[in-house]
Amino acid sequence: IEFMLQAGNEIYKPSEIGAELKINRTRVFRILKTLEYRGYVMQDSEEQGYRLGLEFLKFNQHLRNSLDLRKIAGGILIELAHSTGDSSHLLIKRGDHAITIDRYQGHHRLQVSTPIGQIIPLHVGASPKILLAYTPEPERERILKNYKLTSFTPNTITDILTLRRCLEEIKINGYAVDQEDYEIGVFAIGAPVRNDLGEVIAGITITTPESRFSPERCDELILKVVEAAMKISVRLGYRESHGSS
Repeated sequence: IEFMLQAGNEIYKPSEIGAELKINRTRVFRILKTLEYRGYVMQDSEEQGYRLGLEFLKFNQHLRNSLDLRKIAGGILIELAHSTGDSSHLLIKRGDHAITIDRYQGHHRLQVSTPIGQIIPLHVGASPKILLAYTPEPERERILKNYKLTSFTPNTITDILTLRRCLEEIKINGYAVDQEDYEIGVFAIGAPVRNDLGEVIAGITITTPESRFSPERCDELILKVVEAAMKISVRLGYRESHGSS
């Protein structure tokens, strides 16, 4: 697929792909058939070649959107990490999970942070629960219908009714607080990031160790995280007059 992108053509003949990748005709056809089955390429019988399919185009758009989001949010996340001394994270929803796509560490010696690329269930943590809370109702109900509430700590929500109440509270408050529900000794504050249509497309989180967490500091972090999320949203074109869902 990388070759097909770089070539800049619409139609790619198997012989051209084989010559460029230095693989034989049989292997080229086997690879193309696998990609075609998965929707990443589609056959053009008239031109006797292949073009990029809808699945790849959708994936490529998701990738572009994520890169744009990281670029826009980066400076604000750095500022958030600097002002709090703790680690800031940017997460998006992918399927039935959340994934960390960016992270910056603060100046305190002890940091608790999630690696970039880390996949997290939607019922734990701060931003994952935010992403689930603001998922459009039909999709959210589909996810919750067969969702397994795996327990990670004694504080993990393992009851679906409790989770539903938690999600409603998040939407009312406009932020989420994770008090050791994913990892003992780790606390997190998250807030939603919205696009120009008012849709929640990401969440940002500050994670802090138990030694730096208190009710007073929780209130302070909530204000900082909500403010940072709003700054990112505004840069994405969001206006409060758009309303929220």
